[in-house]
Amino acid sequence: MTEQQTVPPPPAPADERRRVAWRDVAVVGGAVVVASAAVGALGGWLWYLWWGPPAPGKIFETDSGIKWYPDPWDPGQHQVFAGTAEYALIGLAGGVLLGFGAVVVGRRQAFAALAALVVGSALAAYVAFLVGTTLSPPDPQGYATADHVGEEYPAAIEVTGWTPYLLWPAGALIGFCSAVVLLSGAGEVRRQQVDQQQAGNWLEPVKTARSEQSPQP
Repeated sequence: MTEQQTVPPPPAPADERRRVAWRDVAVVGGAVVVASAAVGALGGWLWYLWWGPPAPGKIFETDSGIKWYPDPWDPGQHQVFAGTAEYALIGLAGGVLLGFGAVVVGRRQAFAALAALVVGSALAAYVAFLVGTTLSPPDPQGYATADHVGEEYPAAIEVTGWTPYLLWPAGALIGFCSAVVLLSGAGEVRRQQVDQQQAGNWLEPVKTARSEQSPQP
């Protein structure tokens, strides 16, 4: 009797393979975008905690109109600029975290993970700003009217300029590229270790029959 040969199963139809691939792409892309929104919300909450508590200020009537100014001047004005710097630092760190996570989640769908990361990092920047400003008191300049002169209102968290928002996508790309390089290096080291183990002990000196014989008394 001859041994039965194992016949491999026939390949799946092209339509089925394409459907499975698109499903994987959708899963990876959705996971990266949802995780980006969650990290953005966490970043906005941390941004507000780092920035707060709000500094007090008063509404004054000046030659240029009725305006709100920090009181005392230095601490309040410092907090206005600190809000932008703190948002930028949190955005950079959060973006790097998203980049590493995208590589881990999309290790089999790298292009889908990268595309979703670009969209997700922009979403994270918006969500972080939205959460931070929602937790913050409203803009005191909105109360700068003649009826509110001399009244105190707390400062509001804010971001001056548009460049801080770019640190989320920039950090995400930095984290993504760094994770790819690190994982590629780790994979190369592991491959070399496996190759050495498969090579056996051919570098070790060969033991001859004479050397294995025990010395005679």
